Amino acid sequence: MNQYQAMVTRSVDKAIHSQMETLQRGELAPGEVLVQSHYAGVNYKDCLSLHGAARIITQFPRVAGIEVVGEVLESRSEQFRPGDMVLSHGFQRGIDVDGGFAELVQAPAEHLQALPAGLSAEQVAILGVPGFTAAMALERFEELGLQPDSGLVAISGAGGAVGRLAIHMLHRAGYRTAALTRNRSNEAALRALGASEVIDISQVIDSKRPIEKPQFAAGIDNVGGAVLSWMLRSLSEGGLLASVGNASGNSFDGSVLPFIMRRAQMFGIVANAPWPQRRRLWGKLAGDWKPDFAALQPGVRFIGLDGLLAHAAGQLEGATSGRTVVRFGAAHA
Repeated sequence: MNQYQAMVTRSVDKAIHSQMETLQRGELAPGEVLVQSHYAGVNYKDCLSLHGAARIITQFPRVAGIEVVGEVLESRSEQFRPGDMVLSHGFQRGIDVDGGFAELVQAPAEHLQALPAGLSAEQVAILGVPGFTAAMALERFEELGLQPDSGLVAISGAGGAVGRLAIHMLHRAGYRTAALTRNRSNEAALRALGASEVIDISQVIDSKRPIEKPQFAAGIDNVGGAVLSWMLRSLSEGGLLASVGNASGNSFDGSVLPFIMRRAQMFGIVANAPWPQRRRLWGKLAGDWKPDFAALQPGVRFIGLDGLLAHAAGQLEGATSGRTVVRFGAAHA
């Protein structure tokens, strides 16, 4: 393959524009391993990049896409051989270096990981960064002493990819979860994934109380802003809150009361984890924490690279739900 298709994002007169382009092999990023893309998950950060809705990309032109799953075509590294299936996420992929929204991706060997035994390429793509993020939060919770009998775990942005995967994974691990959503039409789907309760977050976040009645032993917040504030105020004694996203904003209002009255702990989750944690958590996702992919399937959508821009616009507008994955032609071969 001397030429390949890619979704290229450019900056022209300070305006961000993305379009499908045919690139030459000589335009590939540096690296010892050439990968033919099979799948690339679409994340909120990718949608921001494609439409210039936030300053994510550091240098243009750039191929966005913070994750990719594919097959090694060529390798100058002893770690990988042609035919190996690999995944890559983090390491500033799609930000400082070209990412997964291309038929070919070239990367350093230290940015790639062999697919964990027990998961297919499609299953790894369905999990992707959202599944890995949920796993990071669950592992941190358990390190801090959370157990299934500790109490209800709240999940905000429940209709999105991280939310759905977190609900299902915690349910499979024995936890009771409360799905926080503005769209009650998602209730049946969220309960099918394992949610014990579904809360209309729009009915509660306007509260002006400095602290709410204790409801949650822990929470995973995907949206930030007023939702994060309400979740923090609603934690029980010793409650834990993982901040993993900012779909509703980067800031939030709050007070010290949850911390000094209930010993609440809040921490951030960044999916660009060190290698020991990457290998450990992907091993869990292929083992004890492996989801029921049949249960996830109704919330998974596959698109072609040519449908990416329209989907990304809809995702930014809140018109989509679940997990969307770009599937390349190589995945059908």
